[in-house]
Amino acid sequence: MLDLNDLRCVAAVHELGSLSAAARSLGTSHATVFRCVNELEAELGVRLFERSKGRYVATPAGEELAAAGAAISQTAAKSLLKVVGQDLRPSGTVRITTTESLAQTVLNPALKRCRAQFPQISLQVLIDDQLLDLSKRDADIALRPTAKPPDYLIGKRIAALAFAVYGEKAYLHAHRELALAQHQWIALGEAQERHRTVKWLAALLQAEHLSLDHLSLRCDGFSAVARACADGLGLAVLPCFLGDSLPELQRLPTPDRAPNPAPGAAWASELWLLTHPDLRHTARVKAVFQILQAELALQVPLLEGNADSQRASAHAADPV
Repeated sequence: MLDLNDLRCVAAVHELGSLSAAARSLGTSHATVFRCVNELEAELGVRLFERSKGRYVATPAGEELAAAGAAISQTAAKSLLKVVGQDLRPSGTVRITTTESLAQTVLNPALKRCRAQFPQISLQVLIDDQLLDLSKRDADIALRPTAKPPDYLIGKRIAALAFAVYGEKAYLHAHRELALAQHQWIALGEAQERHRTVKWLAALLQAEHLSLDHLSLRCDGFSAVARACADGLGLAVLPCFLGDSLPELQRLPTPDRAPNPAPGAAWASELWLLTHPDLRHTARVKAVFQILQAELALQVPLLEGNADSQRASAHAADPV
């Protein structure tokens, strides 16, 4: 009799293209997956995969069974989310995914209130620059900068996210005669080449017949960029919630000759608090979500770059 788990095995091999990758995703051994495919082919009397250069390519019969296996997995995952969503106790583990810079600056006050109000809830913060799959329970709540949240999630827009150019005070004083494009610059790494701040910087440099190859330093993540900027290694475009939180840094106006002269206009994004629809009524997730929403609302001026308008205006006349 056909074991429905065999269909999940076929789906994994079809999706990943190899027995070893399928075994890892299913949490089993290469030999088990190999035996599953061979026994299923023998039982059904059809070939499910063509083997070519170590890759497994599904035949029409294999594709049909793989689709059935994928549907079984999706149904099981959806049912699990619904069962979890029926939990009425404000206890257990809540996983929050966010970026390193947000975790280091605006998240902790909300976590402190969660711990005080619901000590029976265990919080896990997952640092990742990519949005983890909430439908697979990789996380329960996401705090993410995004202009357009995924359609399969629900949530609240917390604030607009402002960006600005920053430099360390002593560095700015020592290089006050330089034009903006002539400064040493620190930017996100090549893996984030398409980020709006990197594109803006490329346009600024291009106007002076320079390119991103002339950057003095590139780092993976805004936290590393901000730290290097605060240590005097050059200028950087940073989210204001991060740049304004470092006393060593001074925010600069964007001069008229730079691309998109309105400060922050070239880089604006939004901060969203998101969860999966099937988890919104889970007691522990709902409790943490509501606290995060309330606490983050108190930090909207910081997120939107208005936490210290006097500081920004006072420095606006400073030479670059």
